[in-house]
Amino acid sequence: MRSHINSLLLALSTVLMLCGSGYALDYDYSGNMQYHNNILRYTFTTNGTGNVTLFSSSWDDGNFDPMLGLWRSDGSLVQWQDDGHEVGTTDSNGVGYDHGSWDSYFTELLTAGTYIVTLSTFYNSPNGNNLSDGFAYDNQTPIPILGWNQPSNGPRGDFYEFHILGVETAQPTTTPVPEPATFLLLGAGLAGIGLLRRRTTKR
Repeated sequence: MRSHINSLLLALSTVLMLCGSGYALDYDYSGNMQYHNNILRYTFTTNGTGNVTLFSSSWDDGNFDPMLGLWRSDGSLVQWQDDGHEVGTTDSNGVGYDHGSWDSYFTELLTAGTYIVTLSTFYNSPNGNNLSDGFAYDNQTPIPILGWNQPSNGPRGDFYEFHILGVETAQPTTTPVPEPATFLLLGAGLAGIGLLRRRTTKR
C-alpha cells in the first residue's frame, strides 16, 4: 500500500514539475481569412517568466503573407513582425510545421500575465504602439483575399495557420467586423501520466 502511495506521489510531483510554471502547452490555429483587412485576435496566459514562440506556417503553401503582433493585456505593443526569415520546421503537439522566409517567427521572454496576439495580412500593419490605434487597412473597403492582388505578392490563397508555443492557456477572441471565416483550433496538448489530457477547441 505504501509503495502504491509513493508511486502516486512521485507521479503527482512529476506533473507539478511539468506544469507548475506554465508554458507547457502549444496551440495550433488554422482557417481561412475572408477579407484583406480582417484582424484575427487571440489571447493567452502565462503563469511565470519564460519564452513564448509565435510563428505562422502557411506562406509556403501559396497563401497570403501573414503578420503577427504581440500585445500586453492593456493593448501596448510587445512585438510586431512581418517576415521571420526562419526557414525550417518547428514541432507543435507532435506535428512538424514548415515555415518560410515570409512567415512570421519570433520568441519573446514574457512575465506572468495575459497577452493578445493579432494576425493580419501584409501590409496591414499597426498604426501605432497600442491596439486602440488601429491598423492601416481599417478604413478600406473589404476585399475578399481570393480576389485580392496583395502588395508585393500578387494573388494568393486565403488559408492561414499559426502557432503559440509554451503558454498556459490560449483562445480566440472577438474580431472586428467584417467577421473572418470560421477557424479551427487544431489542437493543444500535453502528455502527462493520465492526469493531464489533450485539449482541443473548436469555434
